[in-house]
Amino acid sequence: MPVRGQTRAVIGVAMLHIKEEDIDRLTEALHNILGGQLPSQIELPADYPDNEVKQFVEYVNRFISQYEAFGQCMSALSRGNLDFNPPRGRMHVLQSLKNVQANLRHLTWKTQQIAKGDFAQRVDFMGEFSAAFNGMALQLKEAFETIEQKNRDLAEANSIIKEEGDKSERLLLNILPARVAEELKRTGRTTPELFENVTVCFSDFVGFTKLSSELAPTMLIEELNDIFTRFDTIIEVNECERIKTVGDAYLAVCGMPQPNPNHAVNIVRAAVQMVNWLEERNTASTLEWLVRIGINTGPVVGSVVGVKKYIYDVFGDTINTASRMESNSDPMRINISEATYHHAKECFRFIEREPLDVKGKGRMKMYFVDSARTS
Repeated sequence: MPVRGQTRAVIGVAMLHIKEEDIDRLTEALHNILGGQLPSQIELPADYPDNEVKQFVEYVNRFISQYEAFGQCMSALSRGNLDFNPPRGRMHVLQSLKNVQANLRHLTWKTQQIAKGDFAQRVDFMGEFSAAFNGMALQLKEAFETIEQKNRDLAEANSIIKEEGDKSERLLLNILPARVAEELKRTGRTTPELFENVTVCFSDFVGFTKLSSELAPTMLIEELNDIFTRFDTIIEVNECERIKTVGDAYLAVCGMPQPNPNHAVNIVRAAVQMVNWLEERNTASTLEWLVRIGINTGPVVGSVVGVKKYIYDVFGDTINTASRMESNSDPMRINISEATYHHAKECFRFIEREPLDVKGKGRMKMYFVDSARTS
């Protein structure tokens, strides 16, 4: 026999006229929710009495609707999508969802600021995660500062390397013609090359052996350095190329390694300027330097000699003849061969000399440039 409370409950249920199928649908809906499935809305007939059962069904349907929206939001959140609208309702879990969304959005903004380089960003609203996040931000700041310092060190090292590279480049160009230096850098070697039309200038100083014995070595070197530096400038201005100096001898060419149709005229003009400058220098100095210059035109072979200390040198009978022109010249005079004369006779005045016996050549015609002032 039921107790009083049980009797009252039975009477109340009887008064509501609850149908068994209504109880089944409510039970099924709650069972599905607890089982992780989303139930359909519970539908009641349109003429269903407006009672507690109908109200309870409406509560369940509202819960199902909010539960469905909540599930969609959680699914979006699990995919990393924060652009969702949390369902409206008074459920505590919905408010918590809104707070999580707001916190994650704020965390995203903080992360974006760090990505832009603002490592001062901190968070203080997510407990232990905040401590981990702030520690990460600090580590990133320290790592970024280390990278910046490394970049500064690298930039400084690169600057030093470039400066040293530029020095090496300038030194290489002081030793080798630009075209030969470029080939050597590109291939590691140079190929001997024949140049058909080259004019060679060879000079040395009169009485150099005696002068070198009278001067202190440092003063002798300073004098030669000053003179040859000026010669180099004159040679460069006239599109010629200094090949080398050996003691007091100075060898320059035009027409190699870059061909130049004005090779003879350029060399003669450069020789004239060298003599003119030296005359002016002698008037202002206690030392008198007297130069002899010989010039010849013909084919020349050019190549780098050696593999450790690179020296670009020129070879051929044209070089030997230029040397013979120099040795048969007079102090402060420019002596040219007949071959050079035919290339330059339209641009300068020359004095034809009596043919002279030249060692290994026999008798040769040669010419003095008429005046060292010829332009």
